[in-house]
Amino acid sequence: MSDVFGALIPTFILIALGWAVRAGRIATSEQFGMVNRFGYFVLYPAFLFTLISGADFSSSDTLPFLGGVLGGFLALAALALGLRLIFRGDGPAYTSVFQGSLRWNGFALLAAAPALYGPEGPELIGLAFGPLVLILNIICVAVLARWGAARATSMRAVLDQIIANPLIIACAFGLVTNFAGIHDLSSASDALSLLGQAAMPIALMCVGAGLDFGALRASAAKVATACGMRLFLAPTLVWAACMLTGASPLATAVAVGIGSTPTAAAGYTLAREMGGDAQLMAAIITASTIVSFITMPIAIGLAMP
Repeated sequence: MSDVFGALIPTFILIALGWAVRAGRIATSEQFGMVNRFGYFVLYPAFLFTLISGADFSSSDTLPFLGGVLGGFLALAALALGLRLIFRGDGPAYTSVFQGSLRWNGFALLAAAPALYGPEGPELIGLAFGPLVLILNIICVAVLARWGAARATSMRAVLDQIIANPLIIACAFGLVTNFAGIHDLSSASDALSLLGQAAMPIALMCVGAGLDFGALRASAAKVATACGMRLFLAPTLVWAACMLTGASPLATAVAVGIGSTPTAAAGYTLAREMGGDAQLMAAIITASTIVSFITMPIAIGLAMP
């Protein structure tokens, strides 16, 4: 277990550094907000496209692994949709609970993956990024379009929101080029790779800078629900799905690691862009990130072969 904690320490240091930079007023919350928006529209799509277009889907463990990850998260999405029966009164707040339950911070795991799982770890996580980020973003955008403050009035409006999302576009193009066998776009691939290399440290520091302890005082029940779904239920469902699909022990451990990550900071940007409850989203990201310092190493340690 101590090895797992040790592998995750650099990730947590970057998150803490982002908080320290903002708390020390080296950069303001507004400036970090613009950096995060830049990442959401430029760096993260470049990273996703580069990772997904170069992923190797030919491994014999690919289908059981992806089946376990996708099956676990789709079960989580179904349960999160059921929460609408509980949180009826406030549509925007429900969308933040939904996003907080479903979105996963892949950067938090990917940074530690070589130390945790060896060279196969990053490769397996790369396989999951494409279909998982694509499907979850489509679901989250649809939920925000339906129940956010800027509610879509027709199915066409929902589809417009989906096809305009930069993360969805990057994942879709990455999968298309991968399956088409186009793995090298010459200088364009090199430029996208350079942009993508900046995504991970920027994303982790933006998570730290976005920690809002004041927001935790409001909506405790909603924050606790989202964190419980994200940090406890998600890894359990993913583990169970991997058992059903027959994924290998290492693939199962990686899948549980994906399930154990805190809520992704991109959810805050999407909440602001599409009329979700941004303050509640900030509280969920803050709480899940802090609690994950304890739960994530435990979940990963228990699942290790």
